[in-house]
Amino acid sequence: MGKRDLSLTPRIEDKRDKKAVLPPVHFRLPEIKQHFDESMQTIKGQYIVADNLLSEGKIDACKTIWRSQVVFAESLLDFFIHEMSKYCLFRMFTGEWQKSEQYKNLDVKMSKVEEGLAFKESNEWFFEYLNEKYTREVFLSGDSMRDQLNLIGIGFESAMRKVYLDAPNKDFVKYCRREVEKLFDRRNKIAHQNDRDHSSAAQTDITKEFVEQYISDIEAIVNAIHDIAKEKDEALSPA
Repeated sequence: MGKRDLSLTPRIEDKRDKKAVLPPVHFRLPEIKQHFDESMQTIKGQYIVADNLLSEGKIDACKTIWRSQVVFAESLLDFFIHEMSKYCLFRMFTGEWQKSEQYKNLDVKMSKVEEGLAFKESNEWFFEYLNEKYTREVFLSGDSMRDQLNLIGIGFESAMRKVYLDAPNKDFVKYCRREVEKLFDRRNKIAHQNDRDHSSAAQTDITKEFVEQYISDIEAIVNAIHDIAKEKDEALSPA
C-alpha cells in the first residue's frame, strides 16, 4: 500500500469564481419615467392599508404608513434624478445635446480618462463612470437639486416654472429652493428622527392630505424634468 502524501500544498489565492460585472443599462427616456411611475403607484397603493388601519382605530399604525410614503416618495425622486443625470450627461458627452456651462467643470478621475483614451471606439467608459459616480450622491436638498439640474441641462428655474405656477416672480429661484428644501427636511425628520423634535421629542403630526400634497409635488417635479428632456430630444428629430 502506497504512502499518502500528507505534505502541505501552497494555498491558491484568488481562485473563487467571480461573477461578471454587467455594464449599466442605457435606459430610454420613457423607460426612466416608467420606473418612477410604476414605483409611485406601489407607494400610492399604501393609502388603502392606511385607510383600513384608520377605520379600525389604529391611528399610530396608520400614521406610520403615511410617514413611510413620504420617505419612499423622496427616494423615488432621488433615483429618478440619478437616472436622468446619466441620460442627460451622456447626451452632452456624445454631442447630441448642447453642453451646459457646469458640464465643462465635471470632475472625472484620471483612471477613467485613461480608460477612455485606451478605448476610443466606445463611449461606454463615460457612462460607466457616471453610473459609479451617482450611486453615492443625493440630489434632494434645495442647493444640490438646483446645481444638478443646471449641470445636466434641464435647468432648475426652467423645471420649477412648470411646478410652482403660483410662485412670486421676485426671488423665484430662492422661493423654489426653499420649497424643495421643505420636502427634503420633512423626509429627513421622519427617516432619522422618527418625525420628532430634537428639543422636546414631540412627534410632528401627519395627515393623509399632507401626504397627498407631498406626493403631488414630487410628481410635478419629475414631470417637469421629464418634459424638458423630452423637448430637447424632440428638437433633435428632423421635422
